Amino acid sequence: MIRTLRPWRRPVVDAGISAPSLSERLLAVTEHGVYAVDVDGRCVVANDAAAQMLGTVRTLLLGTTVHDRHHGRPAGEPVAECPMCTPLSTGQPGRGSATLVRVDGRPLAVEYVTSLVSHEGEPVAVCWFQDVGAREDTAAALAQLEMKYRAVTESANDAIVSADARGLIVSWNRGGQAMFGYDEAEVIGKPLTILMPERYRDAHERGMGRFLLTGEPRVIGSTVEVHAQHKDGTEFPVELSLSHWAEGEGRFFTGILRDITERKRAEEALAREAGFVKLLQRVSVASNESSSGREALETGLRMIAEHTGWPVGHIYLADDAGQILEPTNVWVHPDDERLAAFLQATTSTPFLAGTGLPGRVLAAKEPCWITDVTADDNFPRRDAARAGGLAAAFAFPVMVGSDVAAVLEFFASERLEPDEALCEVMGQIGNQLGRVVEREAARERLTHHALHDPLTGLPNRTLLLDRLEVALAQRSRGGVAVVFVDLDHFKLVNDSLGHAAGDALLCSAAMRLRAVLRPGDTVARFGGDEFVLLAESVVDERDAEGLAERITAALAQPFDVGGEEMFVTASIGIAVGRGAEADAPTLLRDADAAMYRAKESGRARHEVFDAHMRAGAVRRLEIVNDLHRALEREQFMLHFQPQIDLRTNTLVGVEALLRWVHPERGLVPPLEFIPVAEETGMIGELGRWVLQAACRQGRVWRDQFPDHPPLVMSVNLSGRQLTQPRLVDEVAAALADSGFPAEQLVLEITESVLMHDMVSTIETLQAIKDLGVRLAIDDFGTGYSSLTYLQRFPIDVLKIDKSFIDGLGGDNAEESAVTRTIVSLAKALRLETVAEGVERSEHVRELQELSCDIAQGYFFARPLDAPTLTSLMAQPDTPMAAFGPLLGQPSTAPVH
Repeated sequence: MIRTLRPWRRPVVDAGISAPSLSERLLAVTEHGVYAVDVDGRCVVANDAAAQMLGTVRTLLLGTTVHDRHHGRPAGEPVAECPMCTPLSTGQPGRGSATLVRVDGRPLAVEYVTSLVSHEGEPVAVCWFQDVGAREDTAAALAQLEMKYRAVTESANDAIVSADARGLIVSWNRGGQAMFGYDEAEVIGKPLTILMPERYRDAHERGMGRFLLTGEPRVIGSTVEVHAQHKDGTEFPVELSLSHWAEGEGRFFTGILRDITERKRAEEALAREAGFVKLLQRVSVASNESSSGREALETGLRMIAEHTGWPVGHIYLADDAGQILEPTNVWVHPDDERLAAFLQATTSTPFLAGTGLPGRVLAAKEPCWITDVTADDNFPRRDAARAGGLAAAFAFPVMVGSDVAAVLEFFASERLEPDEALCEVMGQIGNQLGRVVEREAARERLTHHALHDPLTGLPNRTLLLDRLEVALAQRSRGGVAVVFVDLDHFKLVNDSLGHAAGDALLCSAAMRLRAVLRPGDTVARFGGDEFVLLAESVVDERDAEGLAERITAALAQPFDVGGEEMFVTASIGIAVGRGAEADAPTLLRDADAAMYRAKESGRARHEVFDAHMRAGAVRRLEIVNDLHRALEREQFMLHFQPQIDLRTNTLVGVEALLRWVHPERGLVPPLEFIPVAEETGMIGELGRWVLQAACRQGRVWRDQFPDHPPLVMSVNLSGRQLTQPRLVDEVAAALADSGFPAEQLVLEITESVLMHDMVSTIETLQAIKDLGVRLAIDDFGTGYSSLTYLQRFPIDVLKIDKSFIDGLGGDNAEESAVTRTIVSLAKALRLETVAEGVERSEHVRELQELSCDIAQGYFFARPLDAPTLTSLMAQPDTPMAAFGPLLGQPSTAPVH
């Protein structure tokens, strides 16, 4: 049937533009493409939508042969066979799908409807078409997605189960079969409740009904953890994700279920481990904050019992030898009368290594577990444990280094298999508690070391001062005595027998001093060979002197030091404090001053401090203070004592002697300030000044009296100077700066100084000797040197001590024999001899008979200052006129 189509013409613009017709408006607004072709296949009508879909514009589409250009049919195919052109040949409408060809050659999938109409009396085929490419892509994608979904569903390890609104299973995958044990045929059409424990089924039915009725999604759309049930009836945890969907009139539910059994086990293990870590942290923090190791152990015991739920716990402490575990009264236990026998059995039973649970821990040094103590033959308390309702037990050591310091044990009421993880954590807690115990022991050791002498173990100065302060503050009756004890000549022990022997002597002396103490008194070592005793509740000085006498008696017995028998005496100083004015520093100072008085008075005695000593101590302090400023204020000067050649009766040398001219006290005796300079260390600076000044004065006299025989300058060296590393350089510098000849300088060293550190001393003396300087032993005969030692030192001169000169010229033949021996020894060793302290003519006469070389002393002249001696040297016949008679005249009294 041919319908009439109103002809379409291009608009002709002549008198104006006519309004578009209805058909034109319809073609313009439709989204479908519309075109019409005549019997020749040319496009006679088209809209913009058709042109746009074909990739062109409407004006270019009109007049084109649409079949050839856009229908995409095989080349040479007749138009009548083209499905879209059939209305022209058959007159029948057509409908279908086709693939058109766009202008740019790209395909265009369409659905079309064609019909035959009349256009200007000619039949034309009108084609309505729409682009269906996107819809086909969507359908293909959906098909692909469906295929992938089924592949994923079937390959998934999770169970994917769908059910309808009645709760009947409609789909089941292989994951469900593997998880629950059901084949697909066994579950399709069955209720979902067969997959859950019976106790949850009613709640499931109520929840499904509530959702279908109200749409309230309590579980839908979320992930929850629920219990599932296997075909064999065993339960296991699953993670469920539930969704719902509709298809037609039906509503369905799909659940994805994942077996989380292993995850739950891991989470439980992790939570348990986290609990252990938290316990370890809590115990660590609490134990570190504890005031003592025992408190740390008690805190750990309580925390472990709370965390593990084991109701009974107890602590054992190892003895000092680490061989026995002693029970304590430290417990954690419930208030249960049945435990009384077990508690009693525990607190009364020590354990050796290997015996019982604690003994096994002591032997193994690691945690131990007993599944049931009532069935363990190596559990001595098993009857008491059975009566108390106890079964399982474990214990762990508290380790300090490689030693067991304590053992903590715990008990439960049920039988339990060993828990390796728990034992491992307990081992770590034991190590942490051990560090706290070790730290406390280290603090105690440090405190002990800080307050005790490491050699003797006696309290040191710090601890004695503390106890003295406490004694003074708490004294209720009597006084407090401080007794200073200094071992006489102790340095000789070190120098002759070595420091090991000296240390042994000090330890033995400390033991004897402990033995004479009363309960509550203290003996301390202040350093070196000094000990201080603190006696409380002393009645008076006589009471304190009684203590000194006991000390003297205790030290009087010979000491055995390395097989050598040795006798020791002590100089003892006593100070007694009474009343509120007594204080610790003053008492110590006073006792020290009294001890020095005892030394000055001949040693091996005791002295009680009095007011005279305090004045002496004050003067000593003033000397110390003034001595520091004396050099810079040029208060020192040299005096020179002449030395006379006994063969020629001429002046051959002088000994330089230091003098201190104090602006207020006048001339300070050397015996007052030289020992102080030695003690304070100023002797080195003073000795350097003396050496330099003596060399300068020697050069002045050499230049002033060129015709006089060379005058020897003797200078004393102190023991401290001899140990100074720059001594040789200082001697060389003094000689170089002054221009004084080295061969005219004699350095004097006392015999006792030579015996200290002989190897180093010999090296220093030889280095001085290499400068050309001569060396002399001063006060020879008063020390402990032997002939063997004398031969080892590079000595040139022996100065015979005054004590041997005093007896010459009298009836004491023994003293003359000693002096004769010394002179003979010097001659044999080719040493020059100088006699000191010559005060009478008899001394001179006998010294000449003994062939002594040189003499000095008040018989000739007292020490003179440089100007006086210079004046005497300038006079004629100086030796006879200035230095007194040498022979045949009455002696004169010495001038002191």
